[in-house]
Amino acid sequence: MIADAPLITFAAVAQPLAVNGWRPFPGLQTSKTPAMKGWDGLNIAEWDNADLVATISEYQPPDLYCCCIAVQAEIVAIDADIIDPAHAAFADELAGYILGNTPLVRIGLAPKQIRVYRTDGVVKSRKLHPIEIFSGSGQFIAFGWHEKAGRPYIWPQASPLTISADSHAIPAVKQAQIERFTSELFKIVPRRLIPTRQSRSGNTGVPQTIGERLRMLTALHGNWRRAAAIVLSEAGEGFYNETLWAVVTSATGRGISEDLIWKLVEKHFNGDPKVSDTKVASDLASMIERTRPAPRSSPIMTFTPTGGRRG
Repeated sequence: MIADAPLITFAAVAQPLAVNGWRPFPGLQTSKTPAMKGWDGLNIAEWDNADLVATISEYQPPDLYCCCIAVQAEIVAIDADIIDPAHAAFADELAGYILGNTPLVRIGLAPKQIRVYRTDGVVKSRKLHPIEIFSGSGQFIAFGWHEKAGRPYIWPQASPLTISADSHAIPAVKQAQIERFTSELFKIVPRRLIPTRQSRSGNTGVPQTIGERLRMLTALHGNWRRAAAIVLSEAGEGFYNETLWAVVTSATGRGISEDLIWKLVEKHFNGDPKVSDTKVASDLASMIERTRPAPRSSPIMTFTPTGGRRG
């Protein structure tokens, strides 16, 4: 089947994609994961042609490698992992209405899709499952064989092979439009805390609570601070308090200092337009107070209006 679809390999499309301003790199056809170490450097800088040619020669035979695209800061890729047909249709219509009808829509296993837009470089990558937003970080498969669909990934209208990354045919969007889109979407489409995963035995996984995800990430990385940072960065609208509580109670049980909790929260929540810094500070102070084993004489720290802390 692969021989009948020559444009599904990294080797076949990498150079024309790079000429069009995209950032291609090899992925594994079998697992749909990046095959090249350090690929995320392409989020920041484009290919040197000699390096790209050498990379194409290195990843052989070609049929083993699909083509991924690293998302630069001037691009927004919105990955809609929505499997309900009615919800997917609603998301598609809503995106067209709020964000614009982009010619760059990639379909793997329908009705899931990725929509690609231009931006001013200030849109933030977010995981708001079943929606993921990539801008200046992350990647997606652009060309390859989709085993479950039984065909290649498709671009029904145009593709990065036919449209350059800076083309004005691609609508430009701003952060406010992204926020409006997700806000309206989740009035209809249910949120997931994390994507549904499969266990090693092949059984379908079940959605995790935030506390369970924090424990899983801590075991995976062997580092509670890194795990907490990931959980806080994933917090979506409507889950801020639940995320804070999971982090605070976990920290208390592990003897993590209050100062470290504050630093993590300041780093990952401060400045988020969807949540008030003052409210986060108030809620966090209350949660820390409730988990303290005994009253302390020192005053509770709070955020100042600029996001700093005071005693």
